[in-house]
Amino acid sequence: MSGPRRKRRVLLRAAIALLLLMVCPLLGGRAEAAISCTLTGPTLTFGTINIFSSSTTSGNATLTCTTTGQPQTFYACLSIGTGTGGTTATNRTLASGSNMLPIQITGGATWPSQIGNGTSYPMEGVVNFSVPRQSSGSYTFPVVVTIPTPASLPAPGTYASSFTGTDFQVYWDTTSQSTCAALAAASGTTTATGTFSASAIVANQCGVSATSMNFGSASLLTAALNATAQVSVSCNAILPVTIALDNGATGTGPTSRLMTAGTHTIQYGIYKDGAHSQPWGNTVGVNTAAGTGPSATLTAYGQVPAQSPAPTPGSYADVVGVTVTY
Repeated sequence: MSGPRRKRRVLLRAAIALLLLMVCPLLGGRAEAAISCTLTGPTLTFGTINIFSSSTTSGNATLTCTTTGQPQTFYACLSIGTGTGGTTATNRTLASGSNMLPIQITGGATWPSQIGNGTSYPMEGVVNFSVPRQSSGSYTFPVVVTIPTPASLPAPGTYASSFTGTDFQVYWDTTSQSTCAALAAASGTTTATGTFSASAIVANQCGVSATSMNFGSASLLTAALNATAQVSVSCNAILPVTIALDNGATGTGPTSRLMTAGTHTIQYGIYKDGAHSQPWGNTVGVNTAAGTGPSATLTAYGQVPAQSPAPTPGSYADVVGVTVTY
């Protein structure tokens, strides 16, 4: 009787082993699908800017999302804060020591308003994009940084700001929301952070402007006519400057400039002194004028000498080019 019992025990063990072999593969197939997103930002370099006008540069911020399971639609908002060069999210600047250049950050044609963090300027979004099953996809946010024409001339230096962590992030979820505020507050929302930076170089620079020289009206040029104009130079540093005046459109020298009315002309000259003894021209070291920035204003003395015969009546004019060397 002992033999049959041993046989039944052996068969029972074999059945249990077979059951275990059938169950284990099923347990291994229950891994859940994963989704994740990463954010990369641009490094924007203006190079040397013209401090007398606005400057713009641009790049792209890219949100890349991956799913290991079914297709997904991702909803996202781009948030940009203060940056290391700024003081607040509404006062973003590039900084060089204690000197600052205000900047504006927009999304270009697709988002012309400034991009903020939701408490300053609005975030950009809500945008959406689809990712196929077990694949990756991305959305590109254009990032445009503008330096408006400075209200005051910035000192020479390298100006920069970096945006990272909570200053440069995307709120994302796979559940649709109507606004960025709603998306940021949703329980399932995740953030992806990255870094973008911007820099600009300000070199020694000077600009020049001039008022008109108006000799008024005259019937006969039997006596000289005198007039003055102001030539103003503005620099962003203490710089020696040389100011040259060309000979005008058709003149041949500092005292032989010509105002024209059609084919008719009137000769005149421009001088550095009220006695009209120092012609002001464009030959360096001979008849140019000198000054020192950051601000210099010089008076140009014009004279129309007596001329005979009297010129034909008309409105006479000329344009004289001003060049500043520093």
